Amino acid sequence: MLEGIFLEKEIKERLSELKEIDKDMYEYILNEKIEFNKCKVLKRTFEQTVKRYLARIVWFQKVPLKEYLTKFIEEYQKRVTVTDLINKINSPSHKKKILYVTSAPTFNMVRQSIYLRKCGYETILLMERNLSLTSFYEKYFDLVFVFNSIYTLYYILKEANPYLVHVQGTTRNANHFGILAKLLSKCKVIFNFYDIPITTIAKGEDIVSAGKELVDAGDTGGSAEEVKLDLFSERFACERCDGIIYSYAPRVEEILKNRYRIRSPMLEFHSYTCDEFMRNNSRKYSDEDGKIHLVYGGHVSPSNMPKKFRGDTQFHSIIEKLIRQGICFDIYILDARWRKIRREYADYIRMSENNPLFNFKQGMILENSTREFSKYDFGAMIYPFDKEMLIKDTEHAQMRLPDKFFTYMEAGLPILISEESQYGAKLVREYEMGIVVSQKDLDNLHKIIDRYDREKLKANVKRAREELSMKRNIGRLVKFYEQVVGNE
Repeated sequence: MLEGIFLEKEIKERLSELKEIDKDMYEYILNEKIEFNKCKVLKRTFEQTVKRYLARIVWFQKVPLKEYLTKFIEEYQKRVTVTDLINKINSPSHKKKILYVTSAPTFNMVRQSIYLRKCGYETILLMERNLSLTSFYEKYFDLVFVFNSIYTLYYILKEANPYLVHVQGTTRNANHFGILAKLLSKCKVIFNFYDIPITTIAKGEDIVSAGKELVDAGDTGGSAEEVKLDLFSERFACERCDGIIYSYAPRVEEILKNRYRIRSPMLEFHSYTCDEFMRNNSRKYSDEDGKIHLVYGGHVSPSNMPKKFRGDTQFHSIIEKLIRQGICFDIYILDARWRKIRREYADYIRMSENNPLFNFKQGMILENSTREFSKYDFGAMIYPFDKEMLIKDTEHAQMRLPDKFFTYMEAGLPILISEESQYGAKLVREYEMGIVVSQKDLDNLHKIIDRYDREKLKANVKRAREELSMKRNIGRLVKFYEQVVGNE
């Protein structure tokens, strides 16, 4: 449990070269991202350990306390220790071992792991959050390990010798994991961008004032320091990591190369569809009531967030426009904590309670999402962009291809997409697997949908998801790994 607790001096030495790049960021990482207070480390280790075992027990069922404690002890006894993990990674094997490192795992990692394993690789996942999904991740990785602190992560990176370390950036200020992995591990390190920070900043936007405005509005992840750290981590990943993966339009490479001195190989690689999650539900909600049913699964911003930064995922105006046309619209929010949902999204819940055409629901794991989504007519990627929003002017909004694009395809759904989402809209047009709409189209969406042959759209989705599948593209990732490991 405490293998890494006495490594403070060594961690500081390994990270010391950051001082020459940006002394302020070096100190921020040490003071805010790495916990050197031993009492706090012990407290966090205990809390994380308890959370880890509770996550594996159906604790909300009414069972006698004795039975509950027995299950808890059983889970503790089955635990994988840090030593066990390192021994497994370092043990001789004919399989190449990929060590995934992330704070909160994302579905693109799951899809990659499924097909890497089919190609003869072993995949090990090191994670920090989303513990309620541990059992889900264990289905698709050879081993899942929840680390308690940066000390534990450092000890693993220091001692483990996998074929490759694959770091997944996240949207919750954990891009600095790429820095830690590169400076603490002796292996080649690939950084897989989830969001590329520089693309999320609109032209003319001041990051300091933007960060302050977000903090004032209650966004704990929006401080100016965190924005600066994300940009610093982006620069480090581009200039120091051994390979870079992104899920954006190819022209993002030019943007990054114009900004940073990139010498490592880069790969456009998306969260492609997997056979394991594909659904072909012939029964639709529309068959029962004759209405058009749209589904959105993903992030929703609370109403108190500034519209100019978060307005694209504040759906009140979209909901009202769809309801007026008699279109049914369901939102599955990307958050597993219902208590938080009820607190921060009370306005959506009220809208849901007051109108039968709109439902606001808790998100599901991937295999359940595609099963449920397959009952709808379209997957929605329509956003309320307007002149007040800075986000509409970002390269992120224009070029990013999010996981939900492929989740909808796995569910067999044609995609309704805003024309501002330029790269996704380009693919929808190319494969004729949905409808690209402008902002003015949203007031007349029912009539626009009625012009299309839905059966033809669904047939095109099936063809497109075969071409944009992980099984057809995994070879590109394997070759990329070989290129990176072979580069000296």
